[in-house]
Amino acid sequence: MEFLQPIIAAVYFIFGGIILFLAITVIRDDFSQQLNKITGFMLFFAGLGPIFLALGTIVKPIVGAATPFEESLLYNLYYIWEMFFPAFLLFSLAFPINRLITIKRPKLKFLIFIPYILHIVLLLVFHSPEKILNILEVESGEGFSSLVLEPISYILKWLVLGFSLLLSSENTLFSLINLIYVVLAVYFIVRGRAQIANAKLRAQSTIIIVGMSTAITLYTGTFIIPNLFSMEISGLWRDGILIGALLIGGGSIIWSIISRRFLDVRVMIRQSLVYTITSAILVGLYVLLISKADTYISSYFGGETTIINIGFIVVALILFQPINIQLDNLIKKLFIRTKTDYRNVINKLSRGLISIFDPIQLRNIIEQTLKSTLMVEKVFFILFDDRLNEYTVISSDDYPKRFIINRDDLFLGGVNQLDAPTLFDKMSLYRDDSKLAAELEKRRTQLILPLKDADHMLGFLALTEKSSGYNYNAEDISTLGIISNQLITALTNARLYADSLEKQRLAEEMTIARQIQLDLLPECPPMGDNFSICTYSEPSRIIGGDFYDFIEIEQNRFGMVIADVAGKGLPAALLVAQIQATIRSEARNCREIPKILFNLNNHIARSTSSEKYATLFYSEFDSRTCSFNYANAGHNYPIVVRADGTYEALSEGGAIIGAFAEMKFKYNSVKLEKDDLIIFYTDGLSEAMDKDDNEYGEQRIINHAIENRKLSATEILNSLISDIQLFDNSRPPRDDTTAIVLKVTC
Repeated sequence: MEFLQPIIAAVYFIFGGIILFLAITVIRDDFSQQLNKITGFMLFFAGLGPIFLALGTIVKPIVGAATPFEESLLYNLYYIWEMFFPAFLLFSLAFPINRLITIKRPKLKFLIFIPYILHIVLLLVFHSPEKILNILEVESGEGFSSLVLEPISYILKWLVLGFSLLLSSENTLFSLINLIYVVLAVYFIVRGRAQIANAKLRAQSTIIIVGMSTAITLYTGTFIIPNLFSMEISGLWRDGILIGALLIGGGSIIWSIISRRFLDVRVMIRQSLVYTITSAILVGLYVLLISKADTYISSYFGGETTIINIGFIVVALILFQPINIQLDNLIKKLFIRTKTDYRNVINKLSRGLISIFDPIQLRNIIEQTLKSTLMVEKVFFILFDDRLNEYTVISSDDYPKRFIINRDDLFLGGVNQLDAPTLFDKMSLYRDDSKLAAELEKRRTQLILPLKDADHMLGFLALTEKSSGYNYNAEDISTLGIISNQLITALTNARLYADSLEKQRLAEEMTIARQIQLDLLPECPPMGDNFSICTYSEPSRIIGGDFYDFIEIEQNRFGMVIADVAGKGLPAALLVAQIQATIRSEARNCREIPKILFNLNNHIARSTSSEKYATLFYSEFDSRTCSFNYANAGHNYPIVVRADGTYEALSEGGAIIGAFAEMKFKYNSVKLEKDDLIIFYTDGLSEAMDKDDNEYGEQRIINHAIENRKLSATEILNSLISDIQLFDNSRPPRDDTTAIVLKVTC
């Protein structure tokens, strides 16, 4: 099996080099963090083990036979790697739960290294005790030599012999110490995981605990236990198990750093780590392939094969870089391009935000992204609420769902000055007497992420500490800046989308309300042998404030209503419905006209606010006698045009409906003759304006009716509406327009 020794040595070198590089990477990334330092030194000592084993495999055959390699100084340097065990115990006290902060005197933790320092001193100093004894030998004599040196020499010789005796059993003794340290470390690290509440940290620690525990168990079963019980394991099996332990233990940490963001190592460092590992593996395979190819070619062709070997090496060199790139991309795809890769996260987030318009869903995806990528413990959204017209604090945790912020809050003004993510501690100038700052401080905020578009501040995000315990670094802040820009766009789009949905919903509701209002209007006016009625109504909006109605009271007698309520839209429509229902009820109970308007006015005045009122004209027409009784409640005066061209205005009545309660109304009567007509209208007709802002006016309505009085009711009304539309061509009209023409025909 000697031919395997170079391969084993190469594998040891590769794994040791990777672990050493990993140690340097961890320490270099953030030396200020205690866990980084502890992990880095633990990996450093772990990497020394396979390096020294590889050196031993190379050096052992060339060491002189007179001095066994196991007794040489070089071999004893190998035991420096055993500092891994106290480093591993220290690691278990810091991860996943930091117990070191409970130690009152922090320097006491280094006492666990004393046994191993003593072990190294014993091995390096007392590995050849006979040489030390020869040095301590003092010739017998008199004077100073006999009085001082001989007793000291005697004592030192006994100390050397004592240490030599201890050294003879050091293998068993320190194997037991190693076992104790391993058991304690595994206990602390497993017990610590049980105390983790954060799911991300539990997943992260599980990989490391399983990997490290498995690797330590393999090493314990292969080296520590056999040393304690004087057992022998063949070198090939031992090397294979040790390589497996290195692969599992180092691989678990590498995996956690690359895919689970262990130690909060930055993406750039993780990519460098991946590239180094892939290159190291490929170089090792390359060297093995070249050596084996050389042996095979030489045995196949025989003799010198220099040219063939050179050609093979050139081909291998040409293929090395493309293969290395493909291998690097594969590992990046498997490990780096995950939810911990900022660029990948930003790309996925931007694609996701484009199609999300629900504000709640937006907040959820941002919160989950920050928690999974940066391992942020909690995220609070301070956003402007369009419905409340205020800034509110929104959270998904146990805090109150909403916390309304005073717009004059000093801290809110300070956030409005920010252009980039800023640490909460750096905003001390804006925190005095600020309720918002006090609230954020209570929630353990560490970072403020402003959200401002070109016009105003949408709000900001308040991030608490990381679950891993690490501070926000420059890479985090840069990534958060990009995420905030995407979130601003997404929030703006969501607001616009919500506005469009609201407008669409309102439009649909208005359409339905308009249809209901149209259904309230009579389908057709009353018809008789001696009269005709024509109606016209056009709202300025979807829902108008004008209405008219015909109420059958008894045979040959019906009531007529035309009204104009204050305002437009739904409020006006509701008042119209209320007036219509009340006046119908009053009229069908055959009450007198003044009593009808008195009850109607009291009902509207007492059930609505003072700014809700209506002008109204109510009349009753008896088609048998052609008598016309009426009362005008502040409405435009209907015009009676006689057959001879004279006219009169119907003004008798009282004040507008709904302004004051207990108002009394008067009524009057007119007698209609053949070819007499009455025009009822709202102010949308008389106040129609041309392009020069001139009103159409009441007199034009009168003149038009007089000029066209011999036409039918339908022709008179159609002619009047056409004339007004020529005068004011705005469509829809500026104000609700309603008109009725009643004409007596015989």
